Amino acid sequence: MENFMMTTVITWLTMSIRMATPLLFASLGGMLSQKAGIYNFGLEGMMLCGAYFGYYGSYKTGNPWIGLLLGMLSGALLGLLLAFTSIKLRVSQLVIGLGIGILGLGLTSFLFRLIGISDTVPAATLFKKIDFGALKEIPFIGAVLFTHDWMVYFAWALVILTALFLYRTTQGLNFRAVGENPQAADTAGVNVILYRYLAVIVSGVLASLGGAYLSLTQTSYFTENLTAGRGWIAISAIILGKYNPWGVLLASLLFGAADAAQMQIQVMSLGIPYQFLLMIPYILAMVAMAGVVGKVRSPAAMGKPYIKH
Repeated sequence: MENFMMTTVITWLTMSIRMATPLLFASLGGMLSQKAGIYNFGLEGMMLCGAYFGYYGSYKTGNPWIGLLLGMLSGALLGLLLAFTSIKLRVSQLVIGLGIGILGLGLTSFLFRLIGISDTVPAATLFKKIDFGALKEIPFIGAVLFTHDWMVYFAWALVILTALFLYRTTQGLNFRAVGENPQAADTAGVNVILYRYLAVIVSGVLASLGGAYLSLTQTSYFTENLTAGRGWIAISAIILGKYNPWGVLLASLLFGAADAAQMQIQVMSLGIPYQFLLMIPYILAMVAMAGVVGKVRSPAAMGKPYIKH
C-alpha cells in the first residue's frame, strides 16, 4: 500500500509538471503582452495554431524542429495580426482577441480535415526525453524532475529570463513603463509602438510554443480543439500570478496539478463521474477570475489604445 501511494504521488507530480508546461508558455506570453498594455485574448487560437502546424510540420518532414518552427511562425503571424489591429487600427482588443480564438479553432479544424481523417491518423515525430543518466535514478526526485523533454526545462528557464529582463534591465523598465504610462515613456524617448508590437508578437510565439508542446511531446497527433480551453486558463494564471513571472509559474503549476489530479482519479476508478473531474481546472480558473485570490493590480494602461499627441 505504501509503495502504491508513493508511486501515485510521483506520477501525479510528474504529470503536474507536464500539464503545467503548455500553460506556462501561454501565460508567460500573455503576461508580456499585458505588461506592455495589450490584452491578448487570442491565446487559445494561437495555441491551437501552434499545435496544428507543429504537428503538420513534424509528420510531413519527420523532423519535430521543423514542426516547432512552423508552429512558432503561426503564432508570430497571429501576434502581428493582433498588434496591427489593436495598435495601428485601434480595434477593440477584446473583440480581435476573441476573433483570433475563433479563427484558430476554425482554421485548424478545416486544415486538419484536409489531411483526410481515417481510422489511422498519421503520427508526428516527437521530441525525445532528455537522458539524465544516473540523475533520474535518484529516489523520488529523479522521477519527478529528470524524466522530461527539453521544452519543460526551457519553459522554466524562460521564467528566470523573463524575470531578469523585466526587473533587472533598462529595457525591462521601459517595457513596463509602456504598459503603465505610455505618455511618460514616450516623453522619455521610449518607442511605445515598437515595444508594444514586439510584446504582442513574442506573446504569440510563446503561446504557439505551448500548443506545439502538446502535439510534439505529448500526443504525436492533432485533434480538433486539442488545447481544450488551456488558452483561457492561461489568462487566469496571469491574474492568479499577479502579472509576475514567478507568480505565473506557481499558478501554472496549480492548474497543472489540478489537471493531473483529475486524470489520476479517473484512472483509479473511484466512482466519481469523470465529467465532474474534468471541471476541476476550469473551476479553479473561475475562482481566479472572480478575484478570490485577492486584489490584483493590472498595468494601468492595459487595454487602452495609445494615441501619440
